[in-house]
Amino acid sequence: MTKKFFIIAGEASGDLLGSKLIAELKLQNSQSEFIGVGGKLMQEQGLISIFPMEELSVMGFFEVVPHLAKILRRIKQTADLIIEEKPDFLITIDSPDFCFRVVKKLQSLVTKKSTRSEQSERMRDLPLSFYLGGEGDGGLRRCIGPKKIHLIAPSVWAYRPKRAEKISKLYDLLLAILPFEPPYFEKYGLKTIFIGNPIIENAPDFSEKKSENLRFRKKYSIAENDVLICVTPGSRSGEVKKIFPEFIGAINLLSQKIPNLKIVIPLTDKTRDLVLEMVQELKVEYFLIEKDEKDSALFATDFALAKSGTNTLEFSLYHIPMLIAYKINFLTHFIVKRMIKIKFANLINLILNKELIPEMLQKNCEAEKIATLLEKLILDKNFAEKQISESAAALKLMGLGSVINPSKKAAQEILKL
Repeated sequence: MTKKFFIIAGEASGDLLGSKLIAELKLQNSQSEFIGVGGKLMQEQGLISIFPMEELSVMGFFEVVPHLAKILRRIKQTADLIIEEKPDFLITIDSPDFCFRVVKKLQSLVTKKSTRSEQSERMRDLPLSFYLGGEGDGGLRRCIGPKKIHLIAPSVWAYRPKRAEKISKLYDLLLAILPFEPPYFEKYGLKTIFIGNPIIENAPDFSEKKSENLRFRKKYSIAENDVLICVTPGSRSGEVKKIFPEFIGAINLLSQKIPNLKIVIPLTDKTRDLVLEMVQELKVEYFLIEKDEKDSALFATDFALAKSGTNTLEFSLYHIPMLIAYKINFLTHFIVKRMIKIKFANLINLILNKELIPEMLQKNCEAEKIATLLEKLILDKNFAEKQISESAAALKLMGLGSVINPSKKAAQEILKL
């Protein structure tokens, strides 16, 4: 039986998760159609994207203002198309600021177009729990239209806890990537399943490490005793402009103390031209790699200087010691700092409740400070080894080593609705 899925992702990490989910949905239901908003990876799996996903890759309260009118139009366009396409399932992936507004807009449009008689017809089919469970308008809104699923529970444990109750009125199923998240939403009646983090499905086969390391280093003439650092400037132009100059400055300073330093930089489509322009300021030998060489590059990498985000989990999976850094608009940071309730930005640190992986955020995201800490990471073997060994416990809690991988579990739960 053909099932139609409308899937929305708003950034590179969501595109990766979406591509894995689509692949599993196709395996479990071969007659599937996919439409929505996604990037290159989701489109390679068969998604028809209604507009470029990159339009949504904007972060921060003040950074989004210049793009607000276009985003509002895209919200309306997306909700209208969901009504037109009549999918069986609506799946939104992360990007809550866009995704939740689309679902709210969809509910508003459907409610306006539904006649009272149509609503009465639906009411006759509602389960008894609707009448007895005190769900109110949320129960009615959830029953209208496609089954609604959101992948990656919002971090209500970090800030804006009242979102949990609001979200419970929007969706039929929430898929969580951290084991402690379900209770925050279940108390409001939203079915929430811990599936693990789909990124762990990228866990490498370490039996290939030696051969891939040698192959990569031979191709780029990187000596065995050269120190290779992987640098991730970011997948959004705004963050590249803020963070990459500090990374470049740190590497140039570090090269004065570690002369056998070389750099590898994975490229992303959206920031490619910007990175190519800025990277010329590096005073060390560097290598720009495409997606198809990423695994080999990570096997060859000794250390990482990472933009805070999903990429840090990937470094942990490859057993690469790292430090992370990030900075945002001053006014955005001023607001966020007063809202947020957690001590750490990195998931490994959050789960372990300690700063195992050094975090260089805001005023600490500065070339000299980064260079000093990166030098310690390289020279202090115990410092680096402790990071790798203790990260293993956090990765296990996120699902590493589970019998059923997160994407497969997610697809199973979705199709059971």
